[in-house]
Amino acid sequence: MTLKSLFLAGTATLALASCSSLDDNSTWDINGGEVKFTSYIKAHRASGTTWADGDAIGIYMKQNGTDLAAATAVNKTYITDALGNLSAAAADQAISYPAAGNADFIAYYPYTEAINGTQIAINVADQSNPAALDLLYSNNAANVSASTNAVNLGFTHKMAALTFTVNADASVSSTTGLAVTLSGIVTEASFDLATGNVLVPTTPTTGSIQMNVNAAGTQATAIVVPASVSGVKAIFTLNGKSVEVNVPAAALESGKSYEYPVNITISGGETFVSFGQASISDWTTVPGSTIDVDFGGEGGGGEVDPTPDPTPDPTPGTEQVIFEETFGESVEQDGKYWPSITYDTWTSTSGLTFTDPIMEEKGWSYSNASVRQTSTLNPHVWFAANKDSEMKISGFDTTGYTNLKLTYSITANNSGDQSDIKVVWGGVEVAVPAKAIATTNTYQEVELTGLTAGATTLSFVSNASDNTAGFRVDNIKLVGTK
Repeated sequence: MTLKSLFLAGTATLALASCSSLDDNSTWDINGGEVKFTSYIKAHRASGTTWADGDAIGIYMKQNGTDLAAATAVNKTYITDALGNLSAAAADQAISYPAAGNADFIAYYPYTEAINGTQIAINVADQSNPAALDLLYSNNAANVSASTNAVNLGFTHKMAALTFTVNADASVSSTTGLAVTLSGIVTEASFDLATGNVLVPTTPTTGSIQMNVNAAGTQATAIVVPASVSGVKAIFTLNGKSVEVNVPAAALESGKSYEYPVNITISGGETFVSFGQASISDWTTVPGSTIDVDFGGEGGGGEVDPTPDPTPDPTPGTEQVIFEETFGESVEQDGKYWPSITYDTWTSTSGLTFTDPIMEEKGWSYSNASVRQTSTLNPHVWFAANKDSEMKISGFDTTGYTNLKLTYSITANNSGDQSDIKVVWGGVEVAVPAKAIATTNTYQEVELTGLTAGATTLSFVSNASDNTAGFRVDNIKLVGTK
């Protein structure tokens, strides 16, 4: 893919139609016929971004409802042309429907052969080819029959984008030659094709990233791992002088584009840089704070803001409940069905929104997660066994909090482990300690600490391959110090 103008607002809808044909003697002919593909990007792509001749997409096909590890078509290569037409890279790469039953499709860009199981290694240290770092993922095409005219693959961004837009006043003759480096940022992670999540190790690899700066020195961009950026420095270098300042964000979330205005002025022989309020663009954008820095006077060097903020309040802050969800006192079935988690009247916490992104992506009318109660258990969320579902909670903000702690109660219908239900914080999966469910249908508490501030979403994810017991989650509570 050719990036012609990175991170500018715009819309690109890509129609990808299969142009390959099968040899009459191909072994694929015993199946249900060749699959034809179209696609679309579910978040706006960068304006000016186009498919180029030779761009490669990887596609998997599996029997509906089965694990990706059992895929019948594995990492098949499809190639685009400049018009967006999609065709198999070779005859043996063409995908055909199974002889019986419906199929699920998983697709991603850019294509790689280096896949370990279902995981792709991510390394963003080299920013020289941003298109190669813009990981796109599609899992919306599920339960597709051979009678389908074309499989419509919906792609979403899975990395985070960071942009500094530089504004210099009349005191600065030119920003040409500006260089910007991110220091101490996470450079390595992995992406799980089975879950659609970026996985960051508990002890991540960090390093420096040289951002892409345009010729005029007015914009610096990078595609980065969605992870904590607490303590990450932005190093601005201009006319031989460098200054380190904190990146004004706590965490960068998957699929979001963070754009910060940077103001440069020279006063009293010294150069000052400030970060303005951030915005979330078409990937999605987040508010930040203002930080002033000084390039220093004669002799270079430079130090952080010569007019620092007032002395911080020495009060250490108090622990506050950000939200608590107990799912109410009772819940009733509508006929024979329990309400889906998208049901909006049972929540005991105002201001929160509950959705199932898997349901939305696959076009289902009902979520595999529901709110229900039993004769011994009050209302809770039920994650059905052997089915994919997700409960995404949004409508809260952890900006400015420290010592964030998430607790929740969990149990299962049969033998299982509490780590079988995944937790995704701000778009990044966090490790849930492995611990067997001691007694079926009796709750045990999970406590997760070390969460990064700035996150605005929390998800509980059930993967059909992991959840073989049927799990119940209740009493979700998020606290932090502020």
